Amino acid sequence: MKTDPESKSEAETPGPVVTGDVIGDTAYSERFVLKILLKLANLDSLKDELNEKAFEDDICTLWDMTVERDVVLFLLKHKMLNLFNFALPTIETPRYIEIFVGIIGNMCCQKEAVNTLIKMDEFLYLLLDYIKTDDSLILIQLLRLVSSGLPSMDCEDIVIWLNMFDKVGYSDALYYILKNSSNKQLLVTALENLNTICSYCNIQMCRNQYFEHFVCKEVLTSLTTAFTELTITQKESLSKDELERIMVISLQMTLEMVSFEKPTEIFDDCNENIETIISTVLEYYEVKLVQEKEIDSDLVDLLDCINNIVGIVPISKECEPDKYFNTCYSMWKALKSITNVNQNGDSNFEEVDKEEFQEFVKNMKPSLSVLMCKYMQQCSQEHLFNVLDKIGNENKDILMSVTDVDIKVAVSNRIFDYTTRLNENLDS
Repeated sequence: MKTDPESKSEAETPGPVVTGDVIGDTAYSERFVLKILLKLANLDSLKDELNEKAFEDDICTLWDMTVERDVVLFLLKHKMLNLFNFALPTIETPRYIEIFVGIIGNMCCQKEAVNTLIKMDEFLYLLLDYIKTDDSLILIQLLRLVSSGLPSMDCEDIVIWLNMFDKVGYSDALYYILKNSSNKQLLVTALENLNTICSYCNIQMCRNQYFEHFVCKEVLTSLTTAFTELTITQKESLSKDELERIMVISLQMTLEMVSFEKPTEIFDDCNENIETIISTVLEYYEVKLVQEKEIDSDLVDLLDCINNIVGIVPISKECEPDKYFNTCYSMWKALKSITNVNQNGDSNFEEVDKEEFQEFVKNMKPSLSVLMCKYMQQCSQEHLFNVLDKIGNENKDILMSVTDVDIKVAVSNRIFDYTTRLNENLDS
């Protein structure tokens, strides 16, 4: 949140500098903050203050100030969360709710604030219940608040938050946002929020509770809808870093969700959603590698993630080769064609260290080979014949990179059947 520089200047230097007036090691004024706290404490006059532009400017300045740890500790010392607890229920203006929730979100970057908030059951419920609002700006700040707080919590605290998530129906509301919103910032923030929840709430102590509240068929449907809206419909509005971040966390969350026991019972109708995410990611990185000649070491980890997903969910049985086999083969061929790099490490690719480049190729080819073989192991006979016609004798090179004996034998047997039928047709 950025404010008018003049407003911020008043907060930093409200008149002559007075010894002892600054907050910690910052240049911010204690008096400036205390005046705001006094106004928040007086509920009788607060309604009038809310109509004043000057008060909104001061609150926005305070919002900016809360990125500083010393300011947060000062606010905690003066019971800022208690004041918000009393003030928020009386406030109906969405703009002020957004600002107050945003301030608390900044404060929750500090563990001390999270520890204080978690002891305020009714206030925590009030905050989390804003997940049901239709105001996108409030939602963005609430999602930030949750994402800021979870990383600093211990197991016992996470249990409390999961209970509160359940009481307010947090997951249903979050999945509704992902499935129905077209607001770019809200969708990006919601995806990051779900990723944070997956990362910090899926721990041994809370696994069953997390599973019951967050793992359901709706999660993959909602995730895929938001993913498609951002990476396809609104792709041009995203920066390269934003786009790749969305792809990375979407794959991670997909793997996280399908890794529970008996995932096919929950996600038996979600294969198409999983295919959409995987194919979109692979198509993007195929262009990056094959056409733009750019090496991205993250692709190795992404392929490992995709391999794990495909190993759990049998999407290969029905999907067409262009869902992921063809893109893998395209990248595999590109890597094969550029393995002979000269002594200076020069190639058609971006300038990279020779050893780094060779390490990339060394890691990529086996991952691509395994993914292609998993497809050939499970796909229909018609699709198998199509891909074998496409790759020809290169199936031998692909199989050589695979170390999993079961996959290797299964694919070899299917290739043998294909070759036998082909020879029989030629003889006839």
